[in-house]
Amino acid sequence: MKILMFCPDWFPFSAGLAQSCYNTCKQMEKAGHEVRVIVAEDTGLDKKDLDVVAVPYAIRLLGRNPIVWNLWEKVRKHVQWCDVVCLFSYMYEMNSRMVWLRKKGRFDKPIVHFYRGSLESDSLKHLSPLIRFAKMAYDRTCGKLMFKDVDKVISNSGPTLLVMKKMYGVSGKKLAYVKNALFVDDYPKWSKKNKRIIFVGRLIENKGVGFFSQIIKSIPSDWKLTIVGDGPMEEDVKELAKAHNNIEMVGKVSHDKCKKIVADSDINVLPTYAEGSPRSVMEASASGVPSISFAVGDVVNTIPPGCGYAIKPYDINDFCAKLEKLIKDSELRQEMGRKSLEFARKEMDWSVVYPKIDKILMNVVKDR
Repeated sequence: MKILMFCPDWFPFSAGLAQSCYNTCKQMEKAGHEVRVIVAEDTGLDKKDLDVVAVPYAIRLLGRNPIVWNLWEKVRKHVQWCDVVCLFSYMYEMNSRMVWLRKKGRFDKPIVHFYRGSLESDSLKHLSPLIRFAKMAYDRTCGKLMFKDVDKVISNSGPTLLVMKKMYGVSGKKLAYVKNALFVDDYPKWSKKNKRIIFVGRLIENKGVGFFSQIIKSIPSDWKLTIVGDGPMEEDVKELAKAHNNIEMVGKVSHDKCKKIVADSDINVLPTYAEGSPRSVMEASASGVPSISFAVGDVVNTIPPGCGYAIKPYDINDFCAKLEKLIKDSELRQEMGRKSLEFARKEMDWSVVYPKIDKILMNVVKDR
C-alpha cells in the first residue's frame, strides 16, 4: 500500500507531533508499505530517513499554522501516487484543505485523519481572546471538515470520541480509538533520586505555562524545576526564573538529550489545557517516572490509577497538593514510577499499538 502522510510540522520546528508522526510512518514502512510525507518547508528541515516532500508556505498563522498557496499544484502528483491520504492532526489548515479539495472533486482517494488533541472547548475561558477566537472559528469551519468529511478518524484520545459525535454528529462507525505509542525499550530508565521536577513541551498557553508561577511555590528550594522547550512564552518563564533560583531552563534540545533529562528526573508535570495523548507523559512512563497532569484528552487512560495523578482540569490547588505529596514521599514516587513503566510496556509499545492502525488502514482502502 502507498501511504501519503500530511504532517505540516516537522523537524526541527516541532518535537512531539513530528516524533509521533515519524514513528508512525516508520512502523508503516516496517509493515511493508511505501510512505511519503508532506511537510512545511522550514529552515534547517531534517527529513530524517523518510521520503519527505517539503512545500513552501507564505506565513504561519499565530506562529504555528502554515498557509500554502496553490497547495493542490504542489501535492497533486503525490496524491495520484498514493492509495490513501493520511492527515496527522486536525489543527492545520493544510490538512483541512486536502479534505475540501476532495469534496470539490480534485481526487477520490480515501482519507484517514489521525486526531492528536485539542478539540475540547473546556479550556477556552483560560486562553487569550485571540487564541480563543481563532480556535472557535477554526472548529466551525476547517475543523468540521476533518471529522465530517473523512473516511476514518483514528483518535489517540478515547474520551474525545464523544466530543466528536456531539460537536459534529459523526457516526461511531467512522471513529476508532488507538493509543499513542512509543518504543519503551529505547528509553533510559530512572535509577536515582535527583530532586528534579520536569516539564517538557512548547512554552505556549495551551500547555499551562501560566501555572508555573503557582507550581514553583510547591517545590522546595533544594529541588529543581527543569523546563525543556521553547516558544512564545519563553520570556515570561525567564522572568519567573529570575525570582526563583531553582528554575532551570534548558530550551529546545535533541530528542536523545531530552530522554536522558527525563530519566534523570523524579516527577513529570504537565498542567496542560488540552491534549490528545500527551507524549511527555508517555515518555516519562517509559522511563519509570510518574506524572501529574490535568485530566484532559486521553490523560485518564495515559495515567491510570497508581501511575501518577490525573487531576480534575484546571484545579491547580489539587495539582500542587499532589506534587507536594510526591516530593515528600520517595517510596510512593518510586512505586508509581514502576507501575508507569509496567503500564507503558503493556499498553503503549509500538508492538502492541501498530497492528491496530494497520488493520484500520487496510479496511479503509478496501472499503473505499
